Amino acid sequence: MRFLLFWLLIFTCPQVLASKAIATTQTLTEYTSFTQHGDHRFAVNLMPADLKSRHILALELGCAEQGCSDWDYTVRLEWYQGEKRYELGRLITPYAGYMQRGMHGFDRNWRRTFYFDVSHLAPVLSGEGTFNVHYGGWGAKKSAFGIAAKLISKPAYQTKSVKRVIPLYESGSEGWPYKTAEDFAQRLPVKTVTFEADEQYAEVKMIVTAHGHALSYDNPDGKAELCGEWCDRYFTLEQDGKLVVKQNLWRDDCDQSATFPQGGTYLFARANWCPGEAIEPFSYPVSTSVEGSSLFDLDWQAYSWQPSQYGTDAPRYIVNAVLVTYGEQEVEEDVALTSIVKPNSAMPDRIGLSCGEIEVDVKNLGKSTVDELWFDYGIEGLRTHQYHWQGEIEAGESKRIAFSSQFLGNYDPELAKLNISVRSEYDQQEGNNSQAVQFKAPVAVEHSAMLRLLTGKNGAESSVSLLDKSQTLIKRWDMFADSSWHELTLDVPAGCYTLKVHDSQHDGLAFPFFNQRKGKGELALHHSDKLDAAVTQLQPDFGRELSIPITVGYEMGGCAASAWQADLAYNVKGQKVAYQGVIYQARHWSYNFAPNKSGPYDPWQAISYCDGSAL
Repeated sequence: MRFLLFWLLIFTCPQVLASKAIATTQTLTEYTSFTQHGDHRFAVNLMPADLKSRHILALELGCAEQGCSDWDYTVRLEWYQGEKRYELGRLITPYAGYMQRGMHGFDRNWRRTFYFDVSHLAPVLSGEGTFNVHYGGWGAKKSAFGIAAKLISKPAYQTKSVKRVIPLYESGSEGWPYKTAEDFAQRLPVKTVTFEADEQYAEVKMIVTAHGHALSYDNPDGKAELCGEWCDRYFTLEQDGKLVVKQNLWRDDCDQSATFPQGGTYLFARANWCPGEAIEPFSYPVSTSVEGSSLFDLDWQAYSWQPSQYGTDAPRYIVNAVLVTYGEQEVEEDVALTSIVKPNSAMPDRIGLSCGEIEVDVKNLGKSTVDELWFDYGIEGLRTHQYHWQGEIEAGESKRIAFSSQFLGNYDPELAKLNISVRSEYDQQEGNNSQAVQFKAPVAVEHSAMLRLLTGKNGAESSVSLLDKSQTLIKRWDMFADSSWHELTLDVPAGCYTLKVHDSQHDGLAFPFFNQRKGKGELALHHSDKLDAAVTQLQPDFGRELSIPITVGYEMGGCAASAWQADLAYNVKGQKVAYQGVIYQARHWSYNFAPNKSGPYDPWQAISYCDGSAL
């Protein structure tokens, strides 16, 4: 039946075609330094946005000409058309004192690019308008960061058109003060929306962060909390009296920030934000199958607070919510490759650096559930491999999928591009299936490499594991003595590996605010056991886990054996050579005998690919 459906769709849907359209880029502003809080406006005239394109705001953040600021500040990215304002995205700057002072591997040339999917705003991203960057937050009103921004549009990507963007709630960049529950409720009136006949799908999209240091005890344990930054609170959204979501405002992965270490309390969980990271927007599907008008009601958790020694003002919530409507879903089955997470040099090393592990984000843009996918991947110009994934992705759902790569071939990692494409069984749109990225080579070490680790005052908090490229555990070290050096020799065959250093308390081996109480550890990777071996110093301020991808016995793209030479006699049994991406081992003497010509009794025996992986 499904096979019949596929051919029926092919013959009745002309959009089942591969798209060769090229992405377009529009500059919103070149790199500009900010030294004042407030709005920074740039007049822009955008080309009309295609309603089925994917639109990405690429925002580069870095130090200003004068340097970087020590503090974490809120950055709102907005699009104005007349008096109408739409939030494109939001991020929090890092504690950038290390960049300012040239510490811990940073300097004032530090830059990081953040990516925001703004496809839902396509109906308003056209014509004359203003790109506004609001830079604000706690503390002094003069500080320094800089930004550059561009809008990247990839056509033939979506499978349904955006119809309308309807603003629901907007607090302004300073946020709404939470004086009392009753006062805050007045800021959240019920919103009435009438859906049009051709609006078949809809979602509420929200960006919310909480700020302030007022004192509150309204939690199950009755403990003192500073609200809104440091307290876990929730909001609810209802449509026509039915609960859509109860959403907690809390983010507990700040210790894994890709901008690390930072010269501040970046490790600690916060109210839906982390220093140095973008804010993840919320998306909630809602029904368009209503007669007449639909009522949307946003409510906040009630709690009390009082002034504290750290802040006398009310907690503040910066809120943006829009209702986005869509037309008919035009295809039954379509899966898009939304991003290549790793390997990817466009990502910070903590995210994008890997050895043998591929990680991608996909989204089901069709109507039906997908239960298997095929990935084609390989270095551009070399062999293409395939990975078959089985699982379940509901319509509209996104999923991150990781798998280990096969041997990719011999190449120059500085020039190579990794191509990845995904397809479902009856995928009807090819224009959103593929991406290509460049990537960095991980650290290359010898078989005798060792990790030297200095523990803090509680060595039991630390442990180390070594995984192969399929993320299978190979070795584990723990039960470390307090305040002591430990030498962990790898002693593994050639291959791709990941060293992982763990801390059970999520504050690493060193954290400036705890060093006096817990001690200050260190971490260094020695590339071999030789006295003059290269040493890679690793950051001990890493939160709960530090991952270090490495190649053992070879460099990425190279080979764990010397190349075979036709004019050289091989007279040592067991000697290894590389030939056409494969490592061969000598059975007996040979001269000018090509390894790939060997049979069971000839001089050479194939034992592995160049990266040590099995044939």
